[in-house]
Amino acid sequence: MKKKAFTLVELAVVLLVIGILAGLLLRNLGGFTASARDQRRIGDLRNVSAYITNYYARTGQYPTATDWSTLETQLKNAGVLGPGVSLPNDPSSPNQKYNYYPCKTSAGVVVNYILKAVLETPITQAPTLYQGRITGVPTGLTCEGSPSCNGDNDYCLLF
Repeated sequence: MKKKAFTLVELAVVLLVIGILAGLLLRNLGGFTASARDQRRIGDLRNVSAYITNYYARTGQYPTATDWSTLETQLKNAGVLGPGVSLPNDPSSPNQKYNYYPCKTSAGVVVNYILKAVLETPITQAPTLYQGRITGVPTGLTCEGSPSCNGDNDYCLLF
């Protein structure tokens, strides 16, 4: 009786097909990871807005910080961020921070603020990520740092 088995050529063809399919699958997963990082950025901004709301409840005003580190210091000094807790940084680069822009009325009182992150996915590719996004500073407000929110990857929230 003759045993039936795969030849070396048949095994090579099967491995080649599996390799091609795996390559296509991994290539397509790259878009999902960028989208996941963008979702995290949006979640981070919403969490920071909760910290700032807590700050407002404790002090009666919004932080006057003009950069991320000063914002963190003000939140810690007010007791909003506990020991060992810090504000989140961008998931793809720990050195890249989000932006905080305090917005004042003509009287100089901080009545609103803008939180900004730069996303990897433009609005044309994933419009569902952009719920609540603003594209410019509303009239009547002056925001320190002159936030630019009109780029395809800029994600700004006004509070």
